[in-house]
Amino acid sequence: MALEITGNIELQGGIILSSCYARTTFNLNVDGDKVFINTDYYATKEAYENKEGVINTNYYFQSLFDYDRTTDGSDLLQFSNEKIKSELEALGLSVVITEL
Repeated sequence: MALEITGNIELQGGIILSSCYARTTFNLNVDGDKVFINTDYYATKEAYENKEGVINTNYYFQSLFDYDRTTDGSDLLQFSNEKIKSELEALGLSVVITEL
C-alpha cells in the first residue's frame, strides 16, 4: 500500500515537486490505543523500488494517532495510510491510496 501525492510538494531547500510517492510504517503502542506512523517520501515509485534515498519534505505533522480497534478496524496499514492521507489533504495536496 502506498500514497501517490500530487500538488505543490515543498522539499527542504525550497524545491517544489508536482508529485511524489510515499510509504508508511507504523508501530502500535503497548496499550494498543495509539499508533505511531512514519512516512517516507520518494521522488517516484521507481525510486522506492530501486531503493534510492528518501526525499525530505517540509511537512511535519502529528505522527502519533489515537487508535481504537473497535471503531478503526484491525488493518493498521490501512489506518496509517488513511491518517497520513488526511493530514496531507489538509495541507491542500491530492492523495490517492494505491496498491491495495
